Amino acid sequence: MIHNEDSRVKIPALLHFLRLGYKYQTKRETVIDNRNNIFVDIFRDSICHINNAKYTDTRILELIKEIDLLTDNQKDKGRAFFERLTNQTGIKLIDLKNPLNNNFHVISELPFKRDRENFRPDLTILVNGIPLGFIEVKKPNNNEGIQAEFKRMRKERSKDEFIPYFNQLQVLGFTNNLEYNDEELIKMSGSFYTTPNGNKHSYNHFREEHQVPINEYLSEVMLDRVLIDNNVMSIKKTNEFESNLKPYTPCNRFITSVFSKERLIKFIRYGIVYVDSTRDGLNKHIIRYPQFFALEATIEKLKEGMNRGVVWHTQGSGKTGLAYFATNMLRDYYQEKNVVTKFYFVVDRLDLLIQSSGEFASRGMSIASINNKEDFVKNIKSPVIVSTVSNDGKYKETMNVVNIHKFSEEATVDSELDKKIQRIYFLDEVHRSYKPRGTFLSNLLGVDPNGIFIGLTGTPILKREFKTTDLFSGYIHKYYYNKSIADGYTLKIKKENISTKFKTEVRGLFDLKEDEKISSTQWELVGKQSNFVEKISEYIDEDFDIFRKEIYNDMSLGYMIVTSSSDQARAIQEWFETNSDLKTALVLYDEDYNKENQEEFRGKKSKDNPNVIDSKYQGVVVYNMLLTGFDAPRLKRLYLLRRIKDHSLLQTLARVNRPYKNMRYGYVVDFVDVTEEYEETNRRYLEELRDDIADEDGQSDVEDIFVDVEEVRKQLKTLNNKLFIYMGNIENNLEDFRHQIEIMEESQLKELRANLNAYKECYNELRMAREEVSHMPIENVKEAYKEVSNRIKFKHDEERLSDPESDVEDIDFSSLVVEFLKIGEIDLDFTTENDVLDIVNRIKNEFHINLDKSDQAYINLKQEFKDIMLSLKNNGDTTEKVKNVIDNLKYLFTKIRKLNMDNSGIVAKYKGDDSCMRIHKQLLKNYSENLDDSTVYNIMIEIIGEMDKLLGGYQPTVEIMTRQLMRPVRGAFINNGLRLGKSQVVDVIHLFTDDKFK
Repeated sequence: MIHNEDSRVKIPALLHFLRLGYKYQTKRETVIDNRNNIFVDIFRDSICHINNAKYTDTRILELIKEIDLLTDNQKDKGRAFFERLTNQTGIKLIDLKNPLNNNFHVISELPFKRDRENFRPDLTILVNGIPLGFIEVKKPNNNEGIQAEFKRMRKERSKDEFIPYFNQLQVLGFTNNLEYNDEELIKMSGSFYTTPNGNKHSYNHFREEHQVPINEYLSEVMLDRVLIDNNVMSIKKTNEFESNLKPYTPCNRFITSVFSKERLIKFIRYGIVYVDSTRDGLNKHIIRYPQFFALEATIEKLKEGMNRGVVWHTQGSGKTGLAYFATNMLRDYYQEKNVVTKFYFVVDRLDLLIQSSGEFASRGMSIASINNKEDFVKNIKSPVIVSTVSNDGKYKETMNVVNIHKFSEEATVDSELDKKIQRIYFLDEVHRSYKPRGTFLSNLLGVDPNGIFIGLTGTPILKREFKTTDLFSGYIHKYYYNKSIADGYTLKIKKENISTKFKTEVRGLFDLKEDEKISSTQWELVGKQSNFVEKISEYIDEDFDIFRKEIYNDMSLGYMIVTSSSDQARAIQEWFETNSDLKTALVLYDEDYNKENQEEFRGKKSKDNPNVIDSKYQGVVVYNMLLTGFDAPRLKRLYLLRRIKDHSLLQTLARVNRPYKNMRYGYVVDFVDVTEEYEETNRRYLEELRDDIADEDGQSDVEDIFVDVEEVRKQLKTLNNKLFIYMGNIENNLEDFRHQIEIMEESQLKELRANLNAYKECYNELRMAREEVSHMPIENVKEAYKEVSNRIKFKHDEERLSDPESDVEDIDFSSLVVEFLKIGEIDLDFTTENDVLDIVNRIKNEFHINLDKSDQAYINLKQEFKDIMLSLKNNGDTTEKVKNVIDNLKYLFTKIRKLNMDNSGIVAKYKGDDSCMRIHKQLLKNYSENLDDSTVYNIMIEIIGEMDKLLGGYQPTVEIMTRQLMRPVRGAFINNGLRLGKSQVVDVIHLFTDDKFK
């Protein structure tokens, strides 16, 4: 078993858990409640231990039943169970305050079964006997990379039967034991974590910032026990296994970071939240690693005596979510000191106050009502924490969301009365309204001498005359743009050129000479003129239509027009309403229905197709509103009609930097300097942005977030060199290109495909940048890309055909047959590949409809099918040999057809119940010396009748069913002339519970 997932990832990962203090759990001779896969004995001992009490077996079974009831629903994504799991009153299921007080086990290939569906995670993590997480592994450089596991999560594991299990699971990991490749647009390499969230999983990187201590020693006894139990003792002395067993492989480092005991409990305690919004419905989120380390750093800074600090996390990295997570950790931190916490979230604009209040409320927090300065004076002076209990009696943390303008000299804390209250202020976007000499700042800091002030910003002020940290004592934690882009939380920005024809027309409107530039006064005046509004609107209308239809073929994409005045915004809105098929929302401070229009533009994912956004608007027209704090991932094209400077520029550009599908960039089209050369406007952008993204030492790399057309030209030049030996055939003879790639290895094909795809992307980028692209053979390159993709698929199918563990239903034989027949000298008058494919597809269909895939006869026929197809590959070089293959295929078809017909005949005897057919066959196999079909049928009917009487529609546990059915099953066999021992009776009952009644 060399060079497979066991030796390269799974078994080394399993053993690494033992280094972290987990115990190895075998599936042998253990009691598992199959409703939720709870290990009953471990559960009983753990619950008694962490609660320091003794509980009867009946009480333990009641708790297991409670978990079953809480998880067995398809609506709450496990919310009810999560609240029960984290509830530390009554009988605790997990000890959150003392992580090491819990029992941690890891088990390999634990089956999760419901009805006739099942899945087996590679490694399942048990906490107190409850499965709370799993890890799926892939060997390095596997087909489809880590996306293969994400695909399985979307398709195979989103079935309704599995929902109760995923309602119970909390932290999931996926790895192919490779380092992250930050250049990959679609992540193929690395290790990722998530929490179950229906079909909306977000897979997160984890980049460790601390050293987690581990015990590297593994005893020989434990190592041998694990290898023997998993039947892989043969890998023990291989170099591959020993190399991958090391504690610092990418996979094992990831396990240490996410699943070490205290980390895992901390994730469950502080890092999971349910977000219930009217737009997106109920979703379950897990903390991102920069948020996690920011919380850790905050606690450390508080221990050092900090009372003011800044969290510098780039735009789009979830600062509101960070503040929510922080409230829980800080509450517990101060609670240990017998101090009550009171939280404030301070904003500087009304729209952000409304938005933030909604964000915190959607996370289950109470929002204090502070409508004016008088309300705030009462609130800040009161030692009372606003109601923290919901209608159903559950604890709710309170967030006091307040506009900075509500702070005044009268609003001060009486520190003598409030010694047992610690007020904590989260200050949103501290680069804006917090100037050293401003009254807002003095009022804010004067309100509470003992307060903790935590500034949140993505763009701190770093000018010589004033820095954000001058006010906030230093940084608590930093997370820069380059990391955010690498982690997939934000996109790079691409500024695009404007057509020469349009520039010329605009210069004519302004009556400008050749080198003359437009003044700001002219721009303001002309911008309102109807002929200019018409030209700019026509340009945007055509440009965006090309962008969404021809470049991305995605009708869900949206755009924003940032105007130079409210009057211009209204004029552009009127033009679109009158002249365009594109529907736009107008959002101005004095317009009605602003909030409704914002939400409508954001849109909702279609219930029928998650790739479709339901919204009546394709665009939004604004002046000053929505330039900060407005998140709409579908917004991918920004049209600027006025110059934006300082921090506002980056804030505005960030409207299009949210990840969306597989897009690489957010795009900006700047009309302000339409009379300048493209390079000149780029220089201004780079200078402006360089100040904003510099770190505290003044170092910056603007290319981390900003891409211009020159970079695309450089990339295209590199690609032309890489593709040089192929381009002659691509441009002139694609058939020769097909022959050229036939002898290439899979790794070479993948590299070629990546280069062809990059070439296509360069074409699209240059086209949208109004560059000349007519010389690029894009249609032929697209065809070449398809040919290479097909060749890679052929390689995969060929590999599956030789893999004894692969399923023939997963193999596409069409390309294989064509390829196999091309090799030899076949008389084409005799047959074509269609003749072979016809019988192959008929056989595949019979395999697909088979109702007993564990039947050894079925398994043998599948292997025979593979053997025949391999003989076509290896020996199908003459007409006679191909005739022989076809004859063998026809004979195989009759055998699988007869097997299916025989199964159908048995199913008919049991009135359409295929589970009875499978049990019937198994009983006949197990007791063939004593029983025949008729006798088995009589026994089955008797057992089923007794089961119906005893169960009456109620489905108890396997243990209860076994006790109740012992006598009826034994009796049914005695009545038909066969006496079974106790273990044999139990085996028969399990046939029913594992199939018919599972």
